[in-house]
Amino acid sequence: MKTGTDIVENSRFIRAVTRNNGRLRERLFTPEELARNPGNLDLAVMFSAKESVVKALGTGFDSSLSWHDIEICINGSDVKAHLSGRALELAGNNKVLISATGNRNTSLTFALLTEGE
Repeated sequence: MKTGTDIVENSRFIRAVTRNNGRLRERLFTPEELARNPGNLDLAVMFSAKESVVKALGTGFDSSLSWHDIEICINGSDVKAHLSGRALELAGNNKVLISATGNRNTSLTFALLTEGE
């Protein structure tokens, strides 16, 4: 079992993803994630969740692991990660569970890699 956690200062994150015509949004999030029209606070949770997952995988984002290899889906209070590419390779047969909480100021996520599917 492996874990990862992350906290995001929402206002700082929102400033970053709204600069430069949103180019950072396209780099961090898949077209499918953006097609769901998430609000800025959901984007902060999604970003934090991706960071938590990559920490649980024991690596960082580099040339072999893309932000797009981890897709985050939020449905109410349910947050799920769908892995592909290098992230899926690193996870192997492990299942990823995510817990998220936050308020206007911060988004906090926790990822747990458990054995089995």
